[in-house]
Amino acid sequence: MTPAAQGAAIASMMLCGLAIGLAFDVYRVASHRYHVARWLLPALDVAFWAAATLGVFGVLLARNEGDVRMYVFLGLGIGVTGYFGLISPWVIKAAGKLVDIINGLARFVWRTFEILLLKPFLWIVRLLAKILDILFVVTAAVVLWTSRLLFKPIGALARWLWPKTLPVRHKFDPIARTYRRGRERMKRMIEAFKKKE
Repeated sequence: MTPAAQGAAIASMMLCGLAIGLAFDVYRVASHRYHVARWLLPALDVAFWAAATLGVFGVLLARNEGDVRMYVFLGLGIGVTGYFGLISPWVIKAAGKLVDIINGLARFVWRTFEILLLKPFLWIVRLLAKILDILFVVTAAVVLWTSRLLFKPIGALARWLWPKTLPVRHKFDPIARTYRRGRERMKRMIEAFKKKE
């Protein structure tokens, strides 16, 4: 590999080190501000460093066909050390402000959605529910009133017919008396059987 290619690879690794440091600071600030659960942090750390390793390997493939030499680690070390020594405090402050801006924007979007869409939708739903309640009550009242009107002639007819059916009912009296006597006997037999048990 030519010295120029080696220099380009070292510069790429230095930039990778800077990018890893910057991403790590943003990740730390975000996980702290959003109160990520402690049990979840190890898994997120592993995912972060796996992504960083894949990113560095991708740059290596593009720059020197994935050839890992000492100058690769040297460039990464210089980039990470330079970042944390010079830039990290400002990035942490900027990341904190960025998270605050994102939180404020999210609250604004949610508030706007709540005022413009959610509250009117819920108001319409409640209004429709009240209208349906009123319609149900009115419909039930109309049905009851109509049924009373319909059953009045039937009731009058039944009251007129009931005395007229007296001779017919008298003919069925012996059958009814026999049925009642049989039912009484059955009850007495069941009670006597229960007492024997």
